[in-house]
Amino acid sequence: MAEKFMVAEKYRLELHWTSVKYEAEDYCKLDDAYFSGPVLSIAERIQGNDSINLDFFEQYPIITRNAYVAKFSWGNVIYNKNNTITLKDAIISHDKDLHKVPQLHDNDYIVIDTKNHESEVHHFNLVYRAYVVNENFIMYNFRK
Repeated sequence: MAEKFMVAEKYRLELHWTSVKYEAEDYCKLDDAYFSGPVLSIAERIQGNDSINLDFFEQYPIITRNAYVAKFSWGNVIYNKNNTITLKDAIISHDKDLHKVPQLHDNDYIVIDTKNHESEVHHFNLVYRAYVVNENFIMYNFRK
């Protein structure tokens, strides 16, 4: 069942990849990962060897923040002419005892809501709301 989600187009950041490789239950590599989306036109420069925390709580049955958080980290970044940013050595990890996060597939992608992460308020918001979407642009419903 498809679920609707609201992310203002201005703040939409998408994380794409060509394949996912699960190295362990709590760790996966994203091959050929890259950021795209309208927010890149107004965002500050993304640094290499950095990370953000993604919160998937809105796709799950219990509305509990911080229970569905994963850390997305990357190595070097490359700014491309097509307005995307390539992210080398991209991985998603989480504490399997504390957090439940979605199982990703090669054709999925993640929509990240960057609202409330402007420079002046970013330090008050430790996680980014995130949604896993399939290749048909439908958000998964993990509430089952």
